[in-house]
Amino acid sequence: MFRRGRKKQQEKSDKKNEQTPNEQGNPPERYAKLAEKMAKQFAKAPTSGPLKTPGIIQHVQHIPGGAILHAANTSIAVVFYKPNLVEIRVRPDRQFPPVFSYALSETFKHEPEAAKVTEDTENVLIAAGGMACVFTRTNSQLRIYLPNGQEVNVESRFSWQGEKVTWQRQLPPDEGCYGLGQRGWGLNLRGRKWALWNNDPVGYGRGTDPVYYSIPFYMGVHPNYGLGVLWDNPTRGAVDLGAEHANQMTFSAETGELRFYLMADEKPDSVLKQYMELTGFPPLLPLWAFGYQQSRWGYVPSNKFRELAKEFRQRLIPCDVLHFDIDYMDGYRVFTYNKETFGDLPVLISELGQQGFKAVSIVDPAIKADPNYETFRSGQERGMFHTYPDGNLFIAPVWAGDSAFPDFTNPTVREWWAGQVENLCKVGFAGLWNDMNEPTVFTPSGPGIIPDYIQANWEGQGNTHLGGAHNVYGTQMARSTRAGLERARPDKRPFVLTRAAYAGAQRYTVSWTGDNRSEWDHLRLSISVVLNLGLSGMFFTGPDIGGFMGDAEPEMYARWIQLASLLPFCRTHTCAGTVEQEPWSFGPEVEKIARKYIELRYQLMPYLYSTYVQGAQNGLPMVRPTFWEDPEDTRLYNQDDAYMVGDALLVAPIVDKGATKRELYLPRGVWYNFWTRKLIDGARSIEVEAPLDQMPIFVRAGRVVPMWPVRQYVGESPIDELQLLAFAGIAETTLYEDAGEGLGYQKGEYRYSYFSTKFLPGGQYAVEWRRAGKYEPTYKKVRLEIIGISGDPEMIYVDDQLAPLWFFENSMVEVLSGPFSQVRIVGKSPDTSEAAKTVARRPGPSSS
Repeated sequence: MFRRGRKKQQEKSDKKNEQTPNEQGNPPERYAKLAEKMAKQFAKAPTSGPLKTPGIIQHVQHIPGGAILHAANTSIAVVFYKPNLVEIRVRPDRQFPPVFSYALSETFKHEPEAAKVTEDTENVLIAAGGMACVFTRTNSQLRIYLPNGQEVNVESRFSWQGEKVTWQRQLPPDEGCYGLGQRGWGLNLRGRKWALWNNDPVGYGRGTDPVYYSIPFYMGVHPNYGLGVLWDNPTRGAVDLGAEHANQMTFSAETGELRFYLMADEKPDSVLKQYMELTGFPPLLPLWAFGYQQSRWGYVPSNKFRELAKEFRQRLIPCDVLHFDIDYMDGYRVFTYNKETFGDLPVLISELGQQGFKAVSIVDPAIKADPNYETFRSGQERGMFHTYPDGNLFIAPVWAGDSAFPDFTNPTVREWWAGQVENLCKVGFAGLWNDMNEPTVFTPSGPGIIPDYIQANWEGQGNTHLGGAHNVYGTQMARSTRAGLERARPDKRPFVLTRAAYAGAQRYTVSWTGDNRSEWDHLRLSISVVLNLGLSGMFFTGPDIGGFMGDAEPEMYARWIQLASLLPFCRTHTCAGTVEQEPWSFGPEVEKIARKYIELRYQLMPYLYSTYVQGAQNGLPMVRPTFWEDPEDTRLYNQDDAYMVGDALLVAPIVDKGATKRELYLPRGVWYNFWTRKLIDGARSIEVEAPLDQMPIFVRAGRVVPMWPVRQYVGESPIDELQLLAFAGIAETTLYEDAGEGLGYQKGEYRYSYFSTKFLPGGQYAVEWRRAGKYEPTYKKVRLEIIGISGDPEMIYVDDQLAPLWFFENSMVEVLSGPFSQVRIVGKSPDTSEAAKTVARRPGPSSS
């Protein structure tokens, strides 16, 4: 409980989870004693009881979109909202109040789909156009079928025991298991039990669980189908993916409603789109968010940022964003800055802006319990903070010492917090970084969490931390932070970064993978963690390059920045007390490598931005597992050392110390080595050379990859030339373009370009370009390179006119022109086999 009296400001420690004693003793120790006392008064175990199951179905009640099955011990509501999306609710009280869920998008309409209900003595069938639910009358077990007869859900069962609720289904042997937010494991999560409870694991390692993001969305991938499950229960729970029983999946929660959504189709991409329609698509980001970003806990005082900016620009290493960690605050008081070390903060941010840098500020949820601190005083007076069941203020130590915690499930609190954010942004911050929002408190044994019994408003309905407020905390904080940025910068696109989240967070924020370690295994884990977050709806994410905790080595940093250069979020960040970790900190050789791959990122920015925007519109992650290219090939299900960027680029980083080559199993189809331009057939393993300065990258035949000239930051100068790399084959590629900032895209100020690569009669080959939209890019020149041409062409036509300027070299034709409708090569076909042409014609995933 809050005690009046101001504590002496804590001194910053060398390690992020240590606190120094103050005048009243050590805050974590005092809190531990108080927590023990409060637990005796308020804690209670969830009610228990005998294990119950629904029993026999006695009556079927037809309702719009489905039916309510009244069984012996419960009622089960089954409602289709899309042909391939069904909601299932199991309630022993037989009452079905309107659904409230923080996971579901405000734009998702609970409008039932037309469904057919039929029943006989053995089964009850409820079907929409894309999926059929079949319940066995005798025990209420559920099976699900696709229209082609494929069974995707075998013998699933519902049960409850006191407050605990459980749903089980058989797990087919060939089903890969993905999603579930952030997991410190390989790509395929099968064979383990995963907690659904956000946690600060302090330098987590392989197998650490839980970690920061508990997103209860499961993506099952099978050669014959894709299956999605949103377990819409934010209380503490778990997902067992074959740990206890090898071929059984179990969702469980300690309390709350047994409610989940099932999505199924023949391919996983349509399943993920259903999930995104249900929980919301991410908004567009400012283009500068796709640039390189630099951070460190320990950039202090303010002149350190000036030195940093100068180094980037003098060394010609592109960079768009500098992050301000907790050092800039006044005694770690959120929404303040230190007048001694950062007294010129507004001037500093203005100077950085003139050099092309955006400033992003860290913002933690904990508010120092200091009556002389305006943010705390106004929050306390207005009842903005979490309380104990008796109404007393909940106080626990974090960076600033004893602190209060805003209750973001209260709309009034979100409005108040947005006002605090708006005021902070007056100094010039362009984006905000939400940290410690699991939320974390400090205990004698390390980071802990808010107790289960702490009260929450829950939109006026009342709840507890255990009852859901814990897992949704980070998401609702990000929601409030975004609202504040929208107030402060109404004509700009908000950038919010969060460490913790729940399902649906993508509507408000992007993510990173938290406090990782400077270890080779963490470098490898970066890939699988990012991929599973993407399959959970968090499309824009990435690791702390080089690792947050510990000291990176030169080779490790070089390989890590290569790996991260094509991930959505690209930021180097590290802890206070570790070695310097800027791109030039490891000597000239590593600096050259870092520059090369950061420059490559800026060259590929139109492609990266386009894949993100299209994903934000059609539900496909910007970065995807390689099995996305061929879900029928189970050899790809465990490939966690490579990833796809859109549907054109396959990236195969080096993840082992000392390695200068690696093996890679390529998905089916025809590929080009990005560096050597060599043509390679897929559906087989290859060995690829990878000296320290080269990360293997492959391009799918037929794709057109757009590129820009290197700039030191987004907006440094207008783009005057678009380079198009067309890798010969047959395919279609889509490019999205807009201003990269502002809200003009909402008024139709954007353009889509559709590139088609094709063979024409008479040995001709063509690249065609269709455009649609109001946006006019700044470039007037186009440099088209067609890779894979077998010999010097006889003629090249641009829009049926002889090309005025072109040349041929090393199986590549380069044509210089303006924007065109068709470039046609006469006389030489691409250097691809007939088999390659056939594969290239095979319909692939949606273009991006």
